[in-house]
Amino acid sequence: MQRFRGTDAQAIYYETYGSPFVTLKALIYEQVDPADPVGADELKQAIVRGVGKVGYHGSAMRVMRVPLDIHHPVWVQDPDFDIDEHIYHIGLPAPGRKAQLCDFISHLMGMPLDNHRPLWETWIVEGLEGGRIALVSRVHHALADGMTAASDIVTVHSRSDSTESLEREWIAAAEPIPSRLKLAAVSLVDLFRAYFVDLPKFYHHLKKARLAASDLKDSESPVARPFEGPFTFLNKSGGVYRIYRYETFPLSDIKSLARRLDCTINTLVLGICSEALRRYFIEFDQLPDKPLVVSMPVGVSGEGDELRLFDTDIHNNSLALSLVRLDLSIADFQERLLDIGRSARAALEHLKKTEGRRFDNFFDFMPGTFVRLLTSWLDRRVARKESPYSNTVISNVAGPRESLYHCGGRLRATEILSCGNIADPTALNITVWSYVDKITFSFLYRKGIFSHPEQLNHYVTDVVRELCETHPVITRKATGNSG
Repeated sequence: MQRFRGTDAQAIYYETYGSPFVTLKALIYEQVDPADPVGADELKQAIVRGVGKVGYHGSAMRVMRVPLDIHHPVWVQDPDFDIDEHIYHIGLPAPGRKAQLCDFISHLMGMPLDNHRPLWETWIVEGLEGGRIALVSRVHHALADGMTAASDIVTVHSRSDSTESLEREWIAAAEPIPSRLKLAAVSLVDLFRAYFVDLPKFYHHLKKARLAASDLKDSESPVARPFEGPFTFLNKSGGVYRIYRYETFPLSDIKSLARRLDCTINTLVLGICSEALRRYFIEFDQLPDKPLVVSMPVGVSGEGDELRLFDTDIHNNSLALSLVRLDLSIADFQERLLDIGRSARAALEHLKKTEGRRFDNFFDFMPGTFVRLLTSWLDRRVARKESPYSNTVISNVAGPRESLYHCGGRLRATEILSCGNIADPTALNITVWSYVDKITFSFLYRKGIFSHPEQLNHYVTDVVRELCETHPVITRKATGNSG
């Protein structure tokens, strides 16, 4: 039994009926030799071996919440864990194209995971056009962030088969489910240690971090702050139904454009999204009267070796949320790109100076009861159409640079799709992943909020095409809308 860290616990506390806190990872494979295809049963065995490489302790753990949420939940080895109950098999309806796969993912992303067992599942999806096959995994955000997922994907596809006695390890690690009385008693002991031992040490480190970042006040662009953005339709809540869509482009095009526009790939990604959002607002709503504020998850080392909280070895979400301004009122794309670059640099410099420490790291010490009060306060702000914490989330993750193979090299991954969750009260999440020579923009929409969600995808494709025409790239290996 191990205590949650605050960033992992947030994913449990913030989950609502309308916002399952699940993340998506989908890998699309082609058969290396069509004459020797890999079937679902064989792929399932490969998945079992892959889960063992990642670590049985994560895949076989369930979440136990503490009575009244007086402290964070704990991880407990599930005595009833059966990996077969987490792997499913389905065939797409003909013709098995991109649209059918997106519809299936849309359905999955609106469904919460069962919190009475380990919070993950994998679907083997057959019937894709061209004899392809896909693995679609849903994992609760408490189990993984983008960096963890990228590392796990590489591990799962390694050629090593050192997973002997995997089932025996799962059984040996299982432990009785603790009673509510035990959960409460252990939590009170942990709370005493947290507030009288861990919190003073953490506050000392946080003061040093703030002092290190004090010279950023006079930087070229002030760091964006929470609650600075306008209230827009992006911050409306709704039901559980989702719409998932994605667009894939040659990574070489994006790299070439970034060089020609003298910016980073991350700034260019934010710029492309800003232009698509600007066009959508102009056509279907109206431009906001203030710059949008977007949350940009960034992997951080956190406290490093200086501080170890709660005597736990599990810390699945090692990231901070940087806030970046997107000023859609700036009509000229390159001028807006410069403004975005300044805002992004200020945000990243702040994280660098503070080593990832922010006020929200205090969630380590905030019980779930406090988080519920905070969430209720945020909901009331949105109901009054006041400025939200941020308008949406745009994340950019560098995926594997080498081609991945499964089933002894008989399946080659051609694309990796990734998508984060939509938290209340937001209606859009944009997740960008690169893999080998491709970069994929994934869009998760809250159904019923966007009047024409696919149009935002079309705008992204149009923006990339127009940029390539205006700033000719060196190579063009594919076109947008691939997949």
